[in-house]
Amino acid sequence: MKIREVVERLDEKQRKSVMKCVERCGIPELEAEVEPEVPNDIVEFLKVIANPLRFKILKLTRDQWICVCLISDLLGEDQTLISHHLRVLKKLDLLNERREGRMRFYRARKDVIDGYLEKIREELLGE
Repeated sequence: MKIREVVERLDEKQRKSVMKCVERCGIPELEAEVEPEVPNDIVEFLKVIANPLRFKILKLTRDQWICVCLISDLLGEDQTLISHHLRVLKKLDLLNERREGRMRFYRARKDVIDGYLEKIREELLGE
């Protein structure tokens, strides 16, 4: 959709205000195409990493396999809470899981994280 189409839908008072801004500032380009929607996968990724514990888990697991009990100790949180956050991260495929007997180890999936960051770059910066 073009900015001009949006401006044309405004009531008269709003349209005058926007047009004053356009004349004064020389922006926005009225024929520019705009897409304000954000893809759902990016929204979900941002929600997931916005949680400080999940962000810390990704940071701890970025270069090594770490077991749940160690993550719990390092972050000073209950293992049940850490397990919940690990499930959320796994649901978005941000972690690999490895089992050795009853132990579970986790490692961040840098390729997946990089893919999301690339999508965010494209959406925000147009790169």
